[in-house]
Amino acid sequence: MDHMVSVVAQGEDIFGVAAVTTNIVEQARERHGTDPVVATALGRLMTGALLMSTTLKEPEHRIVLQIKSRGPVQRLVVEADGAARVRGYPEVPVVDTVSVPSRGVKLDVGGMVGPGVLHVVKEVGLNEPITGTIALVSGEIGEDLATYLLQSEQIPSAVSLGVFAHPGKMISEAGGFLIQFHATLEEDVIEHVERSLANTPSVTEMIQEGCQPLDMLQRALGGMAMNVVRTVTPQWYCPCSRDRVMEMLIAMGEEELRQLMEEEEVTRITCDYCVTEYLFQRSELQALLYEAKTD
Repeated sequence: MDHMVSVVAQGEDIFGVAAVTTNIVEQARERHGTDPVVATALGRLMTGALLMSTTLKEPEHRIVLQIKSRGPVQRLVVEADGAARVRGYPEVPVVDTVSVPSRGVKLDVGGMVGPGVLHVVKEVGLNEPITGTIALVSGEIGEDLATYLLQSEQIPSAVSLGVFAHPGKMISEAGGFLIQFHATLEEDVIEHVERSLANTPSVTEMIQEGCQPLDMLQRALGGMAMNVVRTVTPQWYCPCSRDRVMEMLIAMGEEELRQLMEEEEVTRITCDYCVTEYLFQRSELQALLYEAKTD
């Protein structure tokens, strides 16, 4: 079962969160039919969004991460909320039909993502969302998220993300951890954590060994005393529904609705995130057109 744990250490000068997200990442792979490289990139971004969502104050608050690149992957979009629910989709599900995942051989995720930007949007109940954009550092996702946190939010952070796509295409391990340091933390403590991080195995190796999120944090922090502040089961969740799609169609306006009615007897709308397809007969669009006129 997927699992996420948040901790504090050194008073509250260190915040850590780790997650096992194997089931969620496998759901995304299955829904979108991704190849191992895209499954790995999307899984890392989804896991990173979940880790970052732990700082959201309310369940309805959300964070959206979007990578736009000039590499074959092109675009990945992920959103997570304060209730540890996440969804995501790739613009291009299949980019690499050659590479075969194997233990000890790292897929070239950074090369397939390529140069580009990371956009971050936080909706936290303010009048306007909080936004930030950085150039991708490596395209490996973890390093890019750590760079965003330092440059845009001034929070020194270590982010480690891992996904292993089995040669049979199923996701066998996925997860990650995030460590953040308060500015008042003493230098010798920072050096201790940095040494621990340098000697910490990869996330997929730890999960394969049977490590749970708390085990990963203990390794990353070098056995430092920690206090658990939150334990949660993250979930794949998409709030799309037929009613929401109908509202979207009405919001399109009369002209676009008429165009849809003229093109097909049955209009098909597919959710980018969960790939659920919604069908609307021409007569149903006619009723929506009437609503659009009266609004």
